[in-house]
Amino acid sequence: MKLPFTPTTLFQQGPHLEILISATKLEVIEGRAIGLEYPDMSVRALIDTGASLTIINPQIATTCKLKQTGRQKINAVGGEAGEFPEYAAAISFPGSRLPSLDTTRVVACPIIRQPFFSCLIGRDILRKWLFTYDGRSGEVEIIA
Repeated sequence: MKLPFTPTTLFQQGPHLEILISATKLEVIEGRAIGLEYPDMSVRALIDTGASLTIINPQIATTCKLKQTGRQKINAVGGEAGEFPEYAAAISFPGSRLPSLDTTRVVACPIIRQPFFSCLIGRDILRKWLFTYDGRSGEVEIIA
């Protein structure tokens, strides 16, 4: 999957893409069987090689009714260190051939660059991809 940017846009905003976040397939199937609704949410995600974990804004966890699985200590750049709720989520990449991730751990922590980005894709997801960043041409390529 190629993400074309201008070199200036890539430098100013960083590599980003639209993703779809929802509860895991099992949660959605079980919930809908008893009449519950589980919305999904399209958000802009910044690919952040400096983040070890994938981070979402807390409102996404609430809106998508994600199941909390624990707590995680986070040292946020420009923010305060703290312990934040961890959730199980499904993440897909509409309009691409990247495989969906059905049970992915995400941490709900306020993102400083909001509202432009509501998710930081961390190295936990990046380790599944070959990620190429060409700052000269403005091209980013992801191969799963």
